[in-house]
This record gives sequence, structure tokens and C-alpha cells, in this order.
Amino acid sequence: MTEVEALIPFDDLADLMLPMGSLNSPSELHGWLCGKLCGGARMEEADWLDQAWEFLDVVGGAGAEAREAVAHLYTTTLSQFNDEEFGLQLLLPDDETDLDQRVQALGQWCHGFLSGFGSAGIDGDAQFSADAADALRDLAAIVQAGLGDEDDDEDDAEGDFIEIAEYVRMATLTLYADFGQIEFDRIGREEDEGNDTLH
Repeated sequence: MTEVEALIPFDDLADLMLPMGSLNSPSELHGWLCGKLCGGARMEEADWLDQAWEFLDVVGGAGAEAREAVAHLYTTTLSQFNDEEFGLQLLLPDDETDLDQRVQALGQWCHGFLSGFGSAGIDGDAQFSADAADALRDLAAIVQAGLGDEDDDEDDAEGDFIEIAEYVRMATLTLYADFGQIEFDRIGREEDEGNDTLH
């Protein structure tokens, strides 16, 4: 059992984001962050917060509690990616939330991931393994097509959701291991030639 720190609960982060007038959900923000990390991006806290507020379309800044929570989201997520026991979590509503809302949140997470991955500054000539390419196509398919048939039995639908969410989690870890860490190491080597490496 992994001992990696858990993410802030979805509802707690949503409560902090709501007064700021955020246009995107906590799930989409976390997906976007994961996409950036899988693309090799690493950011200092101030840069991450600036980018997060821009992504959320927050006007007028944020309170100290929201800043601390979003900053901690970055460090916790990165530590989960680097956990030897694959402790990455997806920031989704809890199991007591209506399935429709969890399905919507997972779609938002995948949409955020693709946006973050695409904006991470990846070399246009980068080569992807077959597994990584399949993972990206599948995440895009989940965004476009949803997660299943509305006529499914409730228990079947719940099982399908759990299965797909776990697939998304493992696909994300595949992309990080297959590309994100390699890209980060390349960026780090280049920065070591004359600049301080980002942490």
C-alpha cells in the first residue's frame, strides 16, 4: 500500500474555487496539470499559480487558502507521479456523488490533460511509443464520446466508470514514464548548461 500523500478532496477545492468565479472544474485543472507534467514541464510555485489562475480564468487573484491549496496540488501530484507504487490519483468527485457528475468530471479531466499535454512545449518531432500514442487517442475518445450507454444497468454503469477511470490513471502513468520523465531529463540537461534547473 502506497504511503504517498492524498490529493485535496474535489469538494474542498471546488469550494475554494467557486468564489473566484472559476470557469473550469477542479478535475479539469488537475488533468491540465497532469498533462503538463507528462509533457516534461516543471514549474516554480509562482509560475504554476500564475498559469493556474489564467487557466481557471480567475480575475482579481485568489485568497491565501486557495493559493496554498493549488500550490500544494502541484507538489502532491508530482510526488504521486514519482511514487514507486504508482500512487497517482485522479481528482474526481467522491463515490457518493451521482454517477453522471463523476462521468462529466472524468471527461473534464481528460480534456484538461490533453490541453496541458499540448501546451507543455513538447518537441514537434518527438517520437511516441505505440502505448503512449494509444493512450492519447483513448483520452481524446473519452472526451468526445463519453463513457457509455445511458441505458446501462446502474451497477454495470458504475463498474464501467471505475474501469475506465482506472484505465485513464494507468494511461497517464504510461505517458509520464514513457515520455514526461524523459522530456524533463532532457530539459534539465539543457538547463544545466547555463541555467538553474526547475524544481
